[in-house]
Amino acid sequence: MANRQEIQSEMEKKLEQGEKTVEKLKAQMSEAGDEASDELSDALAAAERQLEKGKAKLSELAAATDEEFDKLWEASKENWKKIADEVESGWASLSDKVKSYFS
Repeated sequence: MANRQEIQSEMEKKLEQGEKTVEKLKAQMSEAGDEASDELSDALAAAERQLEKGKAKLSELAAATDEEFDKLWEASKENWKKIADEVESGWASLSDKVKSYFS
């Protein structure tokens, strides 16, 4: 099992990557203005919600004592994987929608 620092570092990297992706897509949609569809806006909002869930989980883990961390990580690692997978698939889907919209 990875240690606490490795787990938190990996979570931070994924969240950082997600934030950059969301910001890039927001900028593209902003450039499109009124032409951006509701579907794209809804997909972006969903990606942002998943990103916020990930940030909340990271904050919870970072604030935990070592004993609490182990218990929290054991209870939440599958949920974190699910959040990370949903965020990544949401970004991929959103990215594909944006790419097709702007091409």
